[in-house]
Amino acid sequence: MDYNQVTIDKKDPDAKLYAKGANTIKRRIEISDIKSINEKINSTMSLAGLLKAIMDSAKELLNSEGCSLLLSDQKTGDLIFDVVIGNKGDIIRGERVPKGKGIAGLVAAKMEPVISNDPHKDSRWYNDIDQKYQFTTRNLICVPMLVMGDLIGVLEVVNAIGRDGYDETDIEQAGYIASQAAIAINNRRLYDELSTRIEELTALYEVAQSISLAGPDDDIIDNICKSLAETMKVRRVSILFYNEDDRRLNVESAFGLPDSVMNSREIDMKSSIAGHVFRSGDPMLVSDIKHEVPAAMVIEGRNYLTDSFISVPIRYKNKIIGVISCTDKNNGRNFDSFDLRIVTTLSSQVSQIYNNLLNQRIAENQRMLSRDIVIAAEIQKKFLRLIPDAFNGHKLAYFTRPARSVGGDFYDFSRLNENKYSILVADISGKGIPAALFMGSALNIVRAERRIDSTPAGLLKNANRYIFQDSENGMFVTLFYAVIDAHNKLITYASAGHNDQMLVRSQSREVVMLNTEGKALGLAAEETFEERVILYEPGDWLVLYTDGVTECFGGDRMDVGHGERKLAEIVLRFLDENPENLIDYLKQNFMTACRDSDLNDDISIVAIKF
Repeated sequence: MDYNQVTIDKKDPDAKLYAKGANTIKRRIEISDIKSINEKINSTMSLAGLLKAIMDSAKELLNSEGCSLLLSDQKTGDLIFDVVIGNKGDIIRGERVPKGKGIAGLVAAKMEPVISNDPHKDSRWYNDIDQKYQFTTRNLICVPMLVMGDLIGVLEVVNAIGRDGYDETDIEQAGYIASQAAIAINNRRLYDELSTRIEELTALYEVAQSISLAGPDDDIIDNICKSLAETMKVRRVSILFYNEDDRRLNVESAFGLPDSVMNSREIDMKSSIAGHVFRSGDPMLVSDIKHEVPAAMVIEGRNYLTDSFISVPIRYKNKIIGVISCTDKNNGRNFDSFDLRIVTTLSSQVSQIYNNLLNQRIAENQRMLSRDIVIAAEIQKKFLRLIPDAFNGHKLAYFTRPARSVGGDFYDFSRLNENKYSILVADISGKGIPAALFMGSALNIVRAERRIDSTPAGLLKNANRYIFQDSENGMFVTLFYAVIDAHNKLITYASAGHNDQMLVRSQSREVVMLNTEGKALGLAAEETFEERVILYEPGDWLVLYTDGVTECFGGDRMDVGHGERKLAEIVLRFLDENPENLIDYLKQNFMTACRDSDLNDDISIVAIKF
């Protein structure tokens, strides 16, 4: 196999790239180019930086003057120019292409690439952007960015340099970048969403911890004020409650407020910001009080350091009972939506405390945490690709169950050609959200590297470099990877520190344990992995699993050896049946052998009957 040339195999949608001879495409895509693109895209931390890296890579690889990235608006179906880089380095954001308009709209609707080497004579051309920014598009190539069939956006490259236009080779190259870009953008969005929720939970946890450590003589509301100021890094916080007797808002507790406010402790209901928030029930997030708030609401002689503030109503049983306000960030910056979410969430807890329901507030926190864990579990499910029930006469079935709501086990299936497919199981060190986040990164690296080199030893060696770069706090991955050749009845496999796997012979009823030399991925930058080949016969079974399976069957002492023997006995009883029956039986046994409270590790198992 010649690795000096890579092109796209249209007959193979799962394996986008494979090595071919030097005459298969007109312009060559070097392995170093592909690795450079992967490094640029996968090493970028922020979404803005990621988009720029995609643009830079597309311009460089396709040797073009300009490149644009149009992200899909899921609500309207419009395409939004998030980043456009031209030959002058121009950047445009926010411009919209209406749904179905122009060539980009057509590509988004049909999810098929388009080349237009004379767009101004093309009836599909939407030239509003060119006219507005005085840009001339001579030719263009436009390809969809898809993740598991869902449209992320459209990649558009314009004005080929040194040639009259684009051709099919350019579609192949642009398609590779679009595929990598779609995965990276999708994962970055999911990561940012989960990271933001974790930050919110962390901030709330810090406040709750400070409150829980208060002594019996401490005023709990005063402690909330102080904790909120420290967590939000602000100089002034006030908590006001409504007194139904005199129909006024009174300052219950404050941190850093002027003496004049503290002395009166009464707030005018009609002409104050807090009064407006209480009466309307709507939170206020203000960047400039002088221009965004009526002058009558601004306290005369106001001597705050900044003009930005947050004011949020406190509700109890759908009734507004008070207001929380925060002003003057220590760093002098404006408040943002993240700050608003923190204060809004905390206001509900304050209401419970004020009504002597501290225990109910803690329960609410737990409910919120559980909801976020469910969201994290749903995000994790999107990473995993479904394994087909059958391939080329082979029958497959699988089952996975995390020890917690989210976990670090994963599996993957890929069709390599009409006779070959790859299968893997892997186990991230640790459990919970950290393992789930690292799992997403590791799985994407493996999928990307498999497009370049699908051989077991080569894939593990290449993937290990990038997983090592992404590894934090000593996290690593054990992984067993096999390529199955249904035509020649061969299993080619390699292991990265994973536990033994099973090949069960149907005729002799022999259980062959499979493993090779190789350390877990992420422990060192450069590692080599042993690769082995074994023949199978029709009726044989290949059983891949993580160590959580054998630990579960290992009894109270989690004896792995005993667990392996137990698993082998069960498989032997199902040799004449389908893998689906085996998996159904194992599910029931996992429920009895490892109850939820006793499950110490994630469980994953894949069964293949040849």
